[in-house]
Amino acid sequence: MNELHIKPTKDSLEIKCSGGELYMEGNSILPNAQKFFQPVMDWVDTYIKSPEDHTEITLKFNYVDTASVQAVFDVLKKFREIPDFEEKVLVNWYFEFDDPELLEVGEIMEGRLKIKFNYIEFTP
Repeated sequence: MNELHIKPTKDSLEIKCSGGELYMEGNSILPNAQKFFQPVMDWVDTYIKSPEDHTEITLKFNYVDTASVQAVFDVLKKFREIPDFEEKVLVNWYFEFDDPELLEVGEIMEGRLKIKFNYIEFTP
């Protein structure tokens, strides 16, 4: 399985995909979120055909715009194609104490996707 690494900018996330891990961190203020996330979607499409026994997704956003939230949701939704995803996929959702909106976004995604989320408070 090929690895994917997208380097961050001030307006875009750092993304690392390898083995059973997907990691995103930073800001996501994008003019075209679908285009930015397409390589991630492609990686996930390949990964879910032969996934690891356990998949861990780490999301640590400083700021994420609405289009990026939708794109991240679309990426996460693909992991539901893994058999028994409820037991095999975990999302670590980092949020700042003073950013209840970001926590709420995670809770909404968890409810819609039925993927287990682990909420972790952090200080930037």
